[in-house]
Amino acid sequence: MDKKITAALGLILPGMAAFLFFNIYPILYSIFIAFTNAKLGNFPIQAPGAEPLRFVGLENFKWALSDSKFRTAFMWTWVFVATSVTLKVVVGVFLSVLYNNKYVKGKALYRALLIIPWALPLLFSVMVWRFMFDPVVGPINILLKSMGIVNPPNWMTNITWGFVSLNIIEVWLAYPFMMTVITSALQSVPDTLVEAAIVDGASYWQRLTKVIIPIVSKPIAFTTILTSAASFQYFLVPFIYNSNLFEDRFLLLYGYRKAFGSSVPQYGKAAAILLIATIVLAVYMFVNMRITKLQEGARG
Repeated sequence: MDKKITAALGLILPGMAAFLFFNIYPILYSIFIAFTNAKLGNFPIQAPGAEPLRFVGLENFKWALSDSKFRTAFMWTWVFVATSVTLKVVVGVFLSVLYNNKYVKGKALYRALLIIPWALPLLFSVMVWRFMFDPVVGPINILLKSMGIVNPPNWMTNITWGFVSLNIIEVWLAYPFMMTVITSALQSVPDTLVEAAIVDGASYWQRLTKVIIPIVSKPIAFTTILTSAASFQYFLVPFIYNSNLFEDRFLLLYGYRKAFGSSVPQYGKAAAILLIATIVLAVYMFVNMRITKLQEGARG
């Protein structure tokens, strides 16, 4: 064998082996578990007297689709996707347009402050927000009481207000990404088009909605699809914020609790829940990529 080929294989094969072991193997193993009765006692090792590990076909998937908590988690996950993505897009576009305004001074400082959420560890950010929303000592409720609201919301135990607080936290965490992408797109809009619209008598709102936004529609669609996929996979924030409150409101959290939060962990059922979530997300991404035709822009 040629020495160059041997050297190339020596460099490539370790990386391929690591990729297969740390990425492909866990995925395939999770798919296998989803079709078994894996639970504490027979997985990962067989305990004496426990039901042996066996193949159950689609039984776990049938259970999931008939489980009321699964359906609730599935529905509320999509509700969260709709609300959080809408807020993130609106805030991202607003901040990007504001940043690109020629009358704004100190843009370097402005941009540095706005990307702070990217620089902070997620755990730290969520814990700070959890303190902010604390119903007793949290600054938000203290401020609301000072404004005359006698009984401010209980953000930690009321599911509706807890859902609102998660949307606020998600906007805080995601707007730097939205702003960065959209700002870069806005800076590529030709000044001649905007100037022509001004000459034609278009108002600022008309220039924004009829000229600027249509030109940057693909970057906005790109960020919307990516951030909606992230919202669908929402797990760590509700888990840290209050996992008990949101157990049956987020699909991935429900799957996790089924595997590690019950008295008898059901690994097979949890794997089935997460596999369904993966398939739904893959279909969602594929359909949106086809509708927005982003893949054509990537090829071009």
